[in-house]
Amino acid sequence: MAGKQEIADRLGEWFSQSGIHATYEERSGVGVYTIRMKLSCKLQSAQMLVLVREDNYSTLTQIPLSADENCRLAVAEYLTRVNFNMRNGNFELDMNTGEIRFKTYVHVGEGPVDMRAARLAVMLPFMMLDRFGDGLLEVLFGFKSPREAFEAVGQK
Repeated sequence: MAGKQEIADRLGEWFSQSGIHATYEERSGVGVYTIRMKLSCKLQSAQMLVLVREDNYSTLTQIPLSADENCRLAVAEYLTRVNFNMRNGNFELDMNTGEIRFKTYVHVGEGPVDMRAARLAVMLPFMMLDRFGDGLLEVLFGFKSPREAFEAVGQK
């Protein structure tokens, strides 16, 4: 069975080979890689934490903005529209703080670390932020309704 250290090592090798700058540290028994990535949408950048545990890893990718209380319901509607047909990963909104992030999860289990799954888990959040980030900004700043913003980015 692949354990936390093997998962962390394989991910670290892949980051290095792929030219992805990732820092690693242990936090309360969980291995944590931190990755900053430049985006091509107006959000410009995002930060990812890759949380490595004994038989799995997950990614939490945050943007540098949060939703104000007065727009959280609109942002929640937009993210729900975006998430509806998504097969892997999802956007999340903390209704208490306004934090917006994209999450993926990979169960490793008995076998070796599947590097195709790792590439998808790490790259997908950045691709989804690039695709849906401009619409999110339109909703955050009240320029478009959630439906209008979703329909606009869905046609790109």
